[in-house]
Amino acid sequence: MPYNLRSKLPVKVQTKSEENVSLPGKPVISYGLRSRVPLGNVASKLNNAKGIKTNTAVHVKPAQRKQSTTERVHVISKENTGAGNCDLVRQAKHIPAAPEEPPSQEATRDEGLNVPQAFSHALLNIPDVDSADAGNSSLCSDYVKDIYAHLRNLEVAMAIKPCYLEGCDVTGSMRSILVDYLVQVQKQFRLHQETLYMTVGIIDRFLQDYPVPKKSLQLVGVTAMLIASKYEEIAPPVVKDFAHITDFTYSCAEICLMEMTILKALNYELGRPPPVHFLRRAAKVGKPQPVGYGLAKYLLELTLLDYASVHYPPSLTAAAALALSSSILHDSAGYEWTPALQHYTGYTEVSLLPVMQCIAKMLERLSDGSMKQLSIKQKYDNVKLLRVSCLPELTSTRAYAYINKLSNSHC
Repeated sequence: MPYNLRSKLPVKVQTKSEENVSLPGKPVISYGLRSRVPLGNVASKLNNAKGIKTNTAVHVKPAQRKQSTTERVHVISKENTGAGNCDLVRQAKHIPAAPEEPPSQEATRDEGLNVPQAFSHALLNIPDVDSADAGNSSLCSDYVKDIYAHLRNLEVAMAIKPCYLEGCDVTGSMRSILVDYLVQVQKQFRLHQETLYMTVGIIDRFLQDYPVPKKSLQLVGVTAMLIASKYEEIAPPVVKDFAHITDFTYSCAEICLMEMTILKALNYELGRPPPVHFLRRAAKVGKPQPVGYGLAKYLLELTLLDYASVHYPPSLTAAAALALSSSILHDSAGYEWTPALQHYTGYTEVSLLPVMQCIAKMLERLSDGSMKQLSIKQKYDNVKLLRVSCLPELTSTRAYAYINKLSNSHC
Protein backbone atom coordinates (compact mmCIF):
# COMPACT_ATOMS: atom_id res chain seq x y z
CA MET A 1 0.00 0.00 0.00
CA PRO A 2 1.46 3.43 -0.96
CA TYR A 3 2.36 6.01 1.69
CA ASN A 4 1.86 9.74 1.83
CA LEU A 5 5.32 11.21 2.17
CA ARG A 6 4.07 14.09 4.33
CA SER A 7 1.76 12.30 6.73
CA LYS A 8 3.47 8.86 6.57
CA LEU A 9 0.08 7.31 6.64
CA PRO A 10 -1.17 4.71 4.23
CA VAL A 11 -3.43 6.03 1.54
CA LYS A 12 -6.11 3.94 -0.01
CA VAL A 13 -6.21 4.10 -3.81
CA GLN A 14 -9.69 4.22 -5.23
CA THR A 15 -10.42 1.94 -8.13
CA LYS A 16 -12.94 2.49 -10.86
CA SER A 17 -15.33 0.00 -9.34
CA GLU A 18 -15.20 1.83 -6.04
CA GLU A 19 -15.85 5.32 -7.35
CA ASN A 20 -18.69 7.12 -5.59
CA VAL A 21 -19.73 3.97 -3.71
CA SER A 22 -21.70 4.73 -0.59
CA LEU A 23 -23.91 2.92 1.83
CA PRO A 24 -27.50 3.98 2.29
CA GLY A 25 -27.75 6.92 4.64
CA LYS A 26 -23.96 7.60 4.72
CA PRO A 27 -22.06 10.25 2.74
CA VAL A 28 -19.69 9.36 -0.01
CA ILE A 29 -16.07 9.10 1.20
CA SER A 30 -13.32 9.85 -1.27
CA TYR A 31 -9.69 9.04 -0.56
CA GLY A 32 -6.69 10.65 -2.17
CA LEU A 33 -3.76 13.05 -1.66
CA ARG A 34 -4.23 16.11 0.47
CA SER A 35 -4.61 19.36 -1.35
CA ARG A 36 -1.40 21.31 -1.69
CA VAL A 37 -0.94 24.51 0.27
CA PRO A 38 -1.06 27.57 -1.98
CA LEU A 39 2.32 29.20 -2.46
CA GLY A 40 0.98 32.53 -1.35
CA ASN A 41 0.10 31.16 2.11
CA VAL A 42 3.56 29.55 2.53
CA ALA A 43 5.27 32.84 1.72
CA SER A 44 3.10 34.62 4.28
CA LYS A 45 4.13 32.17 7.07
CA LEU A 46 7.80 32.63 6.25
CA ASN A 47 7.48 36.41 6.31
CA ASN A 48 5.69 36.29 9.66
CA ALA A 49 8.47 34.16 11.11
CA LYS A 50 11.06 36.69 9.99
CA GLY A 51 9.05 39.60 11.35
CA ILE A 52 8.06 41.01 7.97
CA LYS A 53 4.59 42.44 7.85
CA THR A 54 2.63 41.58 4.78
CA ASN A 55 -0.88 41.98 3.68
CA THR A 56 -2.44 38.68 4.65
CA ALA A 57 -5.93 39.60 3.53
CA VAL A 58 -7.11 37.25 0.84
CA HIS A 59 -9.17 38.80 -1.87
CA VAL A 60 -12.27 36.74 -2.44
CA LYS A 61 -14.03 37.11 -5.75
CA PRO A 62 -17.77 37.55 -5.65
CA ALA A 63 -19.84 34.81 -7.10
CA GLN A 64 -20.10 35.38 -10.81
CA ARG A 65 -22.92 34.32 -13.02
CA LYS A 66 -22.35 31.78 -15.71
CA GLN A 67 -21.26 33.46 -18.90
CA SER A 68 -23.53 33.25 -21.89
CA THR A 69 -22.33 32.20 -25.30
CA THR A 70 -22.78 35.72 -26.63
CA GLU A 71 -20.05 37.14 -24.36
CA ARG A 72 -16.78 37.12 -26.21
CA VAL A 73 -14.10 38.15 -23.70
CA HIS A 74 -14.15 37.88 -19.93
CA VAL A 75 -13.89 41.32 -18.36
CA ILE A 76 -11.16 41.44 -15.70
CA SER A 77 -11.35 44.11 -13.01
CA LYS A 78 -8.35 46.16 -11.85
CA GLU A 79 -8.37 44.42 -8.46
CA ASN A 80 -7.80 41.05 -10.11
CA THR A 81 -4.94 42.36 -12.23
CA GLY A 82 -3.02 44.08 -9.46
CA ALA A 83 0.68 43.44 -8.99
CA GLY A 84 0.25 41.99 -5.51
CA ASN A 85 -2.29 39.43 -6.50
CA CYS A 86 -0.81 36.14 -7.59
CA ASP A 87 -4.04 34.50 -8.66
CA LEU A 88 -3.94 33.08 -12.12
CA VAL A 89 -6.02 34.94 -14.61
CA ARG A 90 -7.64 33.01 -17.36
CA GLN A 91 -9.14 34.67 -20.34
CA ALA A 92 -12.26 33.13 -21.83
CA LYS A 93 -12.18 31.70 -25.29
CA HIS A 94 -13.19 33.89 -28.19
CA ILE A 95 -16.74 32.79 -29.01
CA PRO A 96 -18.03 34.18 -32.30
CA ALA A 97 -21.41 35.87 -32.15
CA ALA A 98 -24.35 34.11 -33.72
CA PRO A 99 -24.96 35.32 -37.27
CA GLU A 100 -27.87 37.66 -37.69
CA GLU A 101 -30.82 36.18 -39.53
CA PRO A 102 -31.62 37.92 -42.82
CA PRO A 103 -34.97 39.70 -42.95
CA SER A 104 -37.80 37.56 -44.20
CA GLN A 105 -39.49 38.13 -47.53
CA GLU A 106 -42.68 39.22 -45.81
CA ALA A 107 -40.82 41.88 -43.81
CA THR A 108 -39.13 43.14 -46.97
CA ARG A 109 -42.46 43.22 -48.79
CA ASP A 110 -44.15 45.09 -45.95
CA GLU A 111 -41.35 47.64 -45.86
CA GLY A 112 -41.74 48.14 -49.62
CA LEU A 113 -45.46 48.71 -49.28
CA ASN A 114 -44.93 51.44 -46.73
CA VAL A 115 -42.72 53.41 -49.11
CA PRO A 116 -44.84 55.53 -51.48
CA GLN A 117 -43.94 55.11 -55.12
CA ALA A 118 -43.77 57.94 -57.62
CA PHE A 119 -47.06 58.46 -59.50
CA SER A 120 -48.69 55.71 -57.47
CA HIS A 121 -52.39 55.53 -56.73
CA ALA A 122 -51.65 56.80 -53.21
CA LEU A 123 -50.26 60.06 -54.59
CA LEU A 124 -53.02 60.40 -57.19
CA ASN A 125 -55.74 59.75 -54.59
CA ILE A 126 -57.10 56.79 -56.55
CA PRO A 127 -59.36 54.45 -54.55
CA ASP A 128 -58.45 50.82 -54.11
CA VAL A 129 -61.27 48.90 -55.79
CA ASP A 130 -60.11 45.60 -54.29
CA SER A 131 -60.10 46.60 -50.62
CA ALA A 132 -63.75 45.60 -50.16
CA ASP A 133 -62.98 42.06 -51.40
CA ALA A 134 -60.48 41.24 -48.67
CA GLY A 135 -62.84 38.79 -46.98
CA ASN A 136 -63.67 36.90 -50.19
CA SER A 137 -60.86 34.47 -51.03
CA SER A 138 -62.32 33.63 -54.45
CA LEU A 139 -61.72 37.20 -55.68
CA CYS A 140 -57.97 37.04 -54.90
CA SER A 141 -57.82 40.64 -53.72
CA ASP A 142 -54.28 40.21 -52.36
CA TYR A 143 -52.71 39.50 -55.73
CA VAL A 144 -55.34 40.50 -58.30
CA LYS A 145 -53.09 43.32 -59.53
CA ASP A 146 -50.30 40.82 -60.16
CA ILE A 147 -52.72 38.61 -62.09
CA TYR A 148 -53.73 41.40 -64.46
CA ALA A 149 -50.12 42.47 -64.87
CA HIS A 150 -49.37 38.90 -65.94
CA LEU A 151 -52.28 38.96 -68.39
CA ARG A 152 -50.92 42.16 -69.91
CA ASN A 153 -47.60 40.41 -70.47
CA LEU A 154 -49.33 37.44 -72.08
CA GLU A 155 -51.23 39.58 -74.57
CA VAL A 156 -47.95 41.13 -75.67
CA ALA A 157 -46.20 37.76 -75.97
CA MET A 158 -49.11 36.30 -78.01
CA ALA A 159 -49.84 39.33 -80.16
CA ILE A 160 -51.47 39.12 -83.59
CA LYS A 161 -49.89 40.86 -86.56
CA PRO A 162 -51.92 43.43 -88.51
CA CYS A 163 -53.10 42.50 -92.02
CA TYR A 164 -51.71 38.98 -91.69
CA LEU A 165 -53.94 37.64 -94.49
CA GLU A 166 -52.23 39.62 -97.24
CA GLY A 167 -51.19 37.32 -100.08
CA CYS A 168 -53.27 34.39 -98.81
CA ASP A 169 -56.25 32.62 -100.34
CA VAL A 170 -58.33 33.51 -97.28
CA THR A 171 -59.48 37.13 -97.13
CA GLY A 172 -60.79 39.34 -94.34
CA SER A 173 -64.40 38.94 -95.49
CA MET A 174 -64.04 35.13 -95.40
CA ARG A 175 -62.74 35.42 -91.88
CA SER A 176 -65.81 37.50 -90.91
CA ILE A 177 -68.13 34.86 -92.37
CA LEU A 178 -66.31 32.15 -90.39
CA VAL A 179 -66.59 34.12 -87.12
CA ASP A 180 -70.29 34.74 -87.76
CA TYR A 181 -70.75 30.98 -88.27
CA LEU A 182 -68.87 30.20 -85.03
CA VAL A 183 -71.13 32.58 -83.09
CA GLN A 184 -74.06 30.43 -84.16
CA VAL A 185 -72.20 27.27 -83.11
CA GLN A 186 -71.44 28.80 -79.72
CA LYS A 187 -75.09 29.69 -79.26
CA GLN A 188 -76.25 26.20 -80.25
CA PHE A 189 -73.80 24.41 -77.93
CA ARG A 190 -74.40 27.00 -75.17
CA LEU A 191 -70.70 27.65 -74.70
CA HIS A 192 -69.20 30.36 -72.56
CA GLN A 193 -68.29 33.75 -73.89
CA GLU A 194 -64.61 33.10 -73.14
CA THR A 195 -64.75 30.05 -75.42
CA LEU A 196 -65.79 32.18 -78.39
CA TYR A 197 -63.05 34.76 -77.79
CA MET A 198 -60.44 32.05 -77.36
CA THR A 199 -61.61 30.34 -80.56
CA VAL A 200 -61.12 33.47 -82.65
CA GLY A 201 -57.76 34.10 -81.01
CA ILE A 202 -56.55 30.59 -81.89
CA ILE A 203 -57.69 31.04 -85.49
CA ASP A 204 -55.86 34.35 -85.91
CA ARG A 205 -52.66 33.12 -84.26
CA PHE A 206 -52.63 29.98 -86.41
CA LEU A 207 -53.44 31.62 -89.74
CA GLN A 208 -50.84 34.36 -89.37
CA ASP A 209 -48.05 31.76 -89.47
CA TYR A 210 -49.67 28.83 -91.29
CA PRO A 211 -51.95 29.93 -94.16
CA VAL A 212 -54.49 27.37 -95.30
CA PRO A 213 -56.56 27.07 -98.47
CA LYS A 214 -60.19 28.15 -98.59
CA LYS A 215 -61.53 24.61 -98.33
CA SER A 216 -59.80 24.10 -94.97
CA LEU A 217 -60.93 27.36 -93.34
CA GLN A 218 -64.05 25.88 -91.75
CA LEU A 219 -62.01 22.90 -90.52
CA VAL A 220 -59.63 25.31 -88.76
CA GLY A 221 -62.62 27.13 -87.22
CA VAL A 222 -64.40 24.11 -85.72
CA THR A 223 -61.12 22.59 -84.56
CA ALA A 224 -60.18 25.85 -82.82
CA MET A 225 -63.54 25.82 -81.05
CA LEU A 226 -62.94 22.20 -80.01
CA ILE A 227 -59.61 23.20 -78.43
CA ALA A 228 -61.12 26.24 -76.74
CA SER A 229 -64.00 24.13 -75.39
CA LYS A 230 -61.56 21.70 -73.81
CA TYR A 231 -59.77 24.66 -72.23
CA GLU A 232 -62.77 26.64 -70.94
CA GLU A 233 -65.78 24.35 -70.63
CA ILE A 234 -66.60 21.89 -67.87
CA ALA A 235 -68.39 19.48 -70.24
CA PRO A 236 -67.08 20.31 -73.74
CA PRO A 237 -68.66 18.89 -76.89
CA VAL A 238 -67.00 15.81 -78.35
CA VAL A 239 -65.34 15.54 -81.74
CA LYS A 240 -68.40 13.89 -83.25
CA ASP A 241 -70.53 16.92 -82.34
CA PHE A 242 -68.26 19.22 -84.30
CA ALA A 243 -68.23 16.84 -87.23
CA HIS A 244 -72.03 16.85 -87.14
CA ILE A 245 -72.20 20.66 -87.01
CA THR A 246 -70.31 20.76 -90.33
CA ASP A 247 -72.80 18.30 -91.81
CA PHE A 248 -69.94 15.78 -91.85
CA THR A 249 -68.01 17.83 -94.36
CA TYR A 250 -64.98 16.86 -92.28
CA SER A 251 -64.52 13.52 -90.56
CA CYS A 252 -63.54 13.00 -86.94
CA ALA A 253 -60.08 11.87 -88.06
CA GLU A 254 -59.54 15.10 -90.01
CA ILE A 255 -60.60 17.19 -87.01
CA CYS A 256 -58.22 15.29 -84.71
CA LEU A 257 -55.38 15.69 -87.21
CA MET A 258 -56.01 19.43 -87.49
CA GLU A 259 -56.13 19.66 -83.70
CA MET A 260 -52.63 18.24 -83.44
CA THR A 261 -51.42 20.56 -86.19
CA ILE A 262 -52.79 23.70 -84.47
CA LEU A 263 -51.44 22.74 -81.05
CA LYS A 264 -47.96 22.08 -82.43
CA ALA A 265 -48.04 25.33 -84.41
CA LEU A 266 -48.96 27.30 -81.28
CA ASN A 267 -46.44 25.36 -79.18
CA TYR A 268 -49.34 24.44 -76.87
CA GLU A 269 -49.53 28.04 -75.63
CA LEU A 270 -53.23 28.78 -75.20
CA GLY A 271 -53.13 31.37 -72.45
CA ARG A 272 -53.85 34.49 -74.50
CA PRO A 273 -56.33 36.42 -72.31
CA PRO A 274 -59.74 37.20 -73.82
CA PRO A 275 -60.81 40.87 -73.79
CA VAL A 276 -63.82 40.10 -71.60
CA HIS A 277 -61.46 39.62 -68.63
CA PHE A 278 -60.24 43.21 -68.98
CA LEU A 279 -63.80 44.44 -69.54
CA ARG A 280 -64.89 43.03 -66.18
CA ARG A 281 -61.94 44.73 -64.51
CA ALA A 282 -62.69 48.10 -66.13
CA ALA A 283 -66.40 47.79 -65.30
CA LYS A 284 -65.52 47.20 -61.65
CA VAL A 285 -63.70 50.53 -61.63
CA GLY A 286 -66.12 52.53 -63.78
CA LYS A 287 -69.27 51.00 -62.23
CA PRO A 288 -71.59 51.36 -65.24
CA GLN A 289 -75.28 50.58 -65.17
CA PRO A 290 -76.38 47.08 -66.28
CA VAL A 291 -77.44 48.45 -69.66
CA GLY A 292 -74.08 50.16 -70.08
CA TYR A 293 -72.19 47.00 -69.23
CA GLY A 294 -74.37 44.92 -71.57
CA LEU A 295 -73.81 47.42 -74.39
CA ALA A 296 -70.05 47.27 -73.78
CA LYS A 297 -70.14 43.47 -74.13
CA TYR A 298 -72.08 43.82 -77.38
CA LEU A 299 -69.60 46.32 -78.83
CA LEU A 300 -66.70 44.18 -77.69
CA GLU A 301 -68.08 41.11 -79.44
CA LEU A 302 -68.64 43.09 -82.64
CA THR A 303 -64.87 43.63 -82.87
CA LEU A 304 -64.47 39.89 -83.52
CA LEU A 305 -65.92 40.42 -86.98
CA ASP A 306 -63.60 43.30 -87.85
CA TYR A 307 -60.44 42.11 -89.56
CA ALA A 308 -58.95 45.62 -89.36
CA SER A 309 -58.84 45.53 -85.55
CA VAL A 310 -57.41 42.05 -84.93
CA HIS A 311 -53.98 43.42 -83.99
CA TYR A 312 -55.20 45.57 -81.10
CA PRO A 313 -54.47 44.14 -77.64
CA PRO A 314 -57.49 42.69 -75.82
CA SER A 315 -57.08 45.15 -72.95
CA LEU A 316 -57.21 48.12 -75.34
CA THR A 317 -60.30 46.76 -77.11
CA ALA A 318 -62.11 46.22 -73.81
CA ALA A 319 -61.34 49.73 -72.54
CA ALA A 320 -62.50 51.28 -75.82
CA ALA A 321 -65.78 49.31 -75.76
CA LEU A 322 -66.56 50.50 -72.22
CA ALA A 323 -65.70 54.12 -73.01
CA LEU A 324 -67.80 54.16 -76.20
CA SER A 325 -70.81 52.49 -74.57
CA SER A 326 -70.79 54.99 -71.70
CA SER A 327 -70.52 57.93 -74.08
CA ILE A 328 -73.39 56.65 -76.24
CA LEU A 329 -75.77 56.21 -73.31
CA HIS A 330 -74.82 59.49 -71.61
CA ASP A 331 -74.64 61.57 -74.80
CA SER A 332 -71.00 62.31 -73.87
CA ALA A 333 -72.24 64.95 -71.37
CA GLY A 334 -72.31 63.04 -68.09
CA TYR A 335 -69.46 60.74 -69.05
CA GLU A 336 -65.81 61.10 -68.04
CA TRP A 337 -62.79 58.82 -68.38
CA THR A 338 -61.68 59.16 -64.77
CA PRO A 339 -58.09 58.95 -63.47
CA ALA A 340 -59.07 55.69 -61.76
CA LEU A 341 -60.05 54.14 -65.11
CA GLN A 342 -56.85 55.40 -66.65
CA HIS A 343 -54.84 53.95 -63.77
CA TYR A 344 -56.39 50.49 -63.74
CA THR A 345 -56.74 50.06 -67.52
CA GLY A 346 -53.42 51.66 -68.37
CA TYR A 347 -54.87 53.71 -71.25
CA THR A 348 -55.66 57.36 -71.69
CA GLU A 349 -58.83 58.46 -73.39
CA VAL A 350 -56.97 59.57 -76.50
CA SER A 351 -55.27 56.18 -76.92
CA LEU A 352 -58.72 54.57 -77.27
CA LEU A 353 -59.64 56.59 -80.37
CA PRO A 354 -58.46 54.10 -83.08
CA VAL A 355 -60.48 51.22 -81.65
CA MET A 356 -63.56 53.38 -81.02
CA GLN A 357 -63.48 54.54 -84.64
CA CYS A 358 -63.50 50.91 -85.83
CA ILE A 359 -66.48 50.11 -83.59
CA ALA A 360 -68.36 53.20 -84.75
CA LYS A 361 -67.90 52.18 -88.38
CA MET A 362 -69.34 48.75 -87.64
CA LEU A 363 -72.36 50.32 -85.92
CA GLU A 364 -72.90 52.48 -88.99
CA ARG A 365 -72.76 49.44 -91.28
CA LEU A 366 -75.28 47.64 -89.10
CA SER A 367 -77.59 50.65 -89.20
CA ASP A 368 -77.57 51.07 -93.00
CA GLY A 369 -77.78 47.30 -93.64
CA SER A 370 -74.46 46.97 -95.45
CA MET A 371 -73.20 44.32 -92.98
CA LYS A 372 -74.48 40.83 -93.68
CA GLN A 373 -73.08 39.10 -90.62
CA LEU A 374 -75.93 39.56 -88.13
CA SER A 375 -75.45 36.66 -85.72
CA ILE A 376 -74.04 38.85 -82.95
CA LYS A 377 -76.80 41.43 -83.33
CA GLN A 378 -79.45 38.72 -83.17
CA LYS A 379 -77.72 37.14 -80.20
CA TYR A 380 -77.93 40.36 -78.15
CA ASP A 381 -81.54 40.97 -79.21
CA ASN A 382 -82.56 38.96 -76.17
CA VAL A 383 -84.41 39.92 -73.01
CA LYS A 384 -81.78 38.18 -70.88
CA LEU A 385 -79.14 40.39 -72.49
CA LEU A 386 -81.35 43.51 -72.11
CA ARG A 387 -81.78 43.77 -75.91
CA VAL A 388 -78.85 46.14 -76.11
CA SER A 389 -78.41 45.58 -79.85
CA CYS A 390 -81.76 47.30 -80.48
CA LEU A 391 -81.21 50.43 -78.38
CA PRO A 392 -82.32 53.61 -80.18
CA GLU A 393 -79.08 55.33 -79.15
CA LEU A 394 -77.16 53.06 -81.53
CA THR A 395 -78.92 54.47 -84.58
CA SER A 396 -78.05 58.04 -83.64
CA THR A 397 -74.84 59.89 -84.29
CA ARG A 398 -73.77 59.92 -80.64
CA ALA A 399 -70.79 57.63 -81.22
CA TYR A 400 -69.37 59.79 -84.01
CA ALA A 401 -70.15 62.97 -82.08
CA TYR A 402 -68.18 61.72 -79.12
CA ILE A 403 -65.27 60.57 -81.30
CA ASN A 404 -65.13 63.86 -83.19
CA LYS A 405 -65.29 65.84 -79.98
CA LEU A 406 -62.49 63.81 -78.49
CA SER A 407 -60.38 64.08 -81.62
CA ASN A 408 -60.81 67.85 -81.88
CA SER A 409 -60.02 68.42 -78.23
CA HIS A 410 -56.66 66.65 -78.52
CA CYS A 411 -55.51 67.92 -81.90
